[in-house]
Amino acid sequence: MEITEILMNSVRQRILQCFLVNDKVTVKEIKKFLPDISSASLYRHIKILSDNSVITVVGENRIRGTVESIYSLNKGALEIDDTNDANGAVVQSALLGICASFAKYFASGDAAPKKDMLMLSMCTLTLTDDEFKDFLTEINEIALKYMNVKVCKGSKTRRVTLISSPDNEQAI
Repeated sequence: MEITEILMNSVRQRILQCFLVNDKVTVKEIKKFLPDISSASLYRHIKILSDNSVITVVGENRIRGTVESIYSLNKGALEIDDTNDANGAVVQSALLGICASFAKYFASGDAAPKKDMLMLSMCTLTLTDDEFKDFLTEINEIALKYMNVKVCKGSKTRRVTLISSPDNEQAI
């Protein structure tokens, strides 16, 4: 299975968010973070992530004769090697996944963009590399704050995608 196929699955993306908030987690802790995902589905996705070295077992808890694995994110498995993806296949695949997700949403017959708070926002920034890194750090801090909010009754899953691309126009 290709890394893009692994990462484009919405359930696996939500599992990986749990690892962004917590360095090490058990399946039981992930289940608390994602109570709307069935246990069978959760274990299947954990197995896919583990089999493809996206997450690794870093410890074990022994509980009454059973062994509970403790997982950690293998950040090296998620790095994109620019020299092996000079044509942008990984990025293009991710963008196609986003397009497919929107196509599925609008084809469902239940699309209600206003009610669902569908949003698309674009802006052009003219910043130095250091200013842009500061911008990304601030966005990351805000995202982590809200990714750590516990799922409760009335919670809705929303995917937020931030894409940065160079602009053909050059600033002074």
